[in-house]
Amino acid sequence: MNPKCSERGEAEMREIRILTSILLVAVFGCISAFGQAHTEHQAPTSAPSQPRVSVVGYLDGREPSFLDILPPYPEFNSMQDEADVTTLWKWQHPEGSRWQLANTDEEMSYNRFSEAFGTEINSTATPLLVHLLGRVVRDVQSVAFNAKSVYNRPRPFQRFQLAHVCGTDKPPAPEIPLKGGSSYPSGHTSFGWATVLILADVAPEHAQQLLARGQEYGESRVVCAMHYPSDVVGGELVATSVVARLHADAEFNRDLDCAKQEHTAQLKPNEKLSSACEARKVQFISPQP
Repeated sequence: MNPKCSERGEAEMREIRILTSILLVAVFGCISAFGQAHTEHQAPTSAPSQPRVSVVGYLDGREPSFLDILPPYPEFNSMQDEADVTTLWKWQHPEGSRWQLANTDEEMSYNRFSEAFGTEINSTATPLLVHLLGRVVRDVQSVAFNAKSVYNRPRPFQRFQLAHVCGTDKPPAPEIPLKGGSSYPSGHTSFGWATVLILADVAPEHAQQLLARGQEYGESRVVCAMHYPSDVVGGELVATSVVARLHADAEFNRDLDCAKQEHTAQLKPNEKLSSACEARKVQFISPQP
């Protein structure tokens, strides 16, 4: 295949997935999905590269139900399932740099998006932003992991003998009989998509780069054979729905405004934080008793 054609095709697929994500939020917002068997799960930290602290989301019990967001995952051997599997197999032989990026994207870290954001993202340089992201991701992952435990979808490597799976030297053998799993929706994608939505709000001048990077981060989960494309879309749906609800929350909007001020001050040293945001910044960077 002509490399330029391949690159153009991949770019078109990303654009289609962005539009699909937006449309599915509207289409499936009213769908009530029925559950499958439950499995135990452990909710991830907001960002493993950050210090492990107890983070409480803004919604904290007021999160939207995943049943109002996500349809059931595609039934085995349905047309959508066949499309999932076809895309999965196409990514089983990625060129070297894409495979390397997918492996690196296994890390759930805000700094996976720092290049697109334009500055480093960490508790020293951007404490207000890290605080905001941590609470948002907690809300998003609460919904995503509740859905995972109910839908119980097996991961691709549980179903097929694959040549490449991130994090393994030798991909595992398929499960016979096939057991449940935690594939739907993608937790990495819900983390990444929520992160880029917030970063794009803080730095709208980088919105295009951030959304493209968010799509790439989700796509990495398919390259890794950890998820199907519909898992990735599911993660985007969860993140989009939760972030939309957060914009009606006064505490979230207060912290978002402080993060915007912090970003402006990074770019323009003469700009100062408001007294309220400065007080919050001191609170976050000061040692706790």
